[in-house]
Amino acid sequence: MSMPPTSGSFAGMGQAQLQAWLAQAQQALVDLETGAKVANVSYAQGDGSRSVSYSSADSVKLRQLISELQAALGMRSRRAIGVSFA
Repeated sequence: MSMPPTSGSFAGMGQAQLQAWLAQAQQALVDLETGAKVANVSYAQGDGSRSVSYSSADSVKLRQLISELQAALGMRSRRAIGVSFA
């Protein structure tokens, strides 16, 4: 079991809470990128048309949050090492 982060935005937060937020952020990204969430709605009301806009999350910001949560949970991703042959 890893220790809670001691610095940064998530300092002192428990692993269970960080994992819950990670799952929520990942689901929000999927919902955003698949169009599952409505961002703009237009409708007609007795005296005319109305338009309501809901703020949708920015996928870049969601990806950053997911990365920060993964780092806080010790889930740093490994990158492939490039190899070239001459």
